[in-house]
Amino acid sequence: MPSQDKSPIPGNWKLPDGIEDHIESGLIKAAAGAVAGGIVGAVLFRSGKGWRSASMALGVGVALGSTVERAYASQSKTS
Repeated sequence: MPSQDKSPIPGNWKLPDGIEDHIESGLIKAAAGAVAGGIVGAVLFRSGKGWRSASMALGVGVALGSTVERAYASQSKTS
């Protein structure tokens, strides 16, 4: 069996500075959006049939969209 070199391949790819804050904010907002969407779904959509899940997905989508928009605006300012 031929021996293979397992050393990592060097790369120059790097995340933008300050992106960690946006990732953390996005995760927190997504969790809050899911909880808020779940509560709204439980109150307004008692019949079920997927409406509760759709309400939670809407909350997560709004949270992630807000995070992406703020990260884009923040990166545009620094460039």
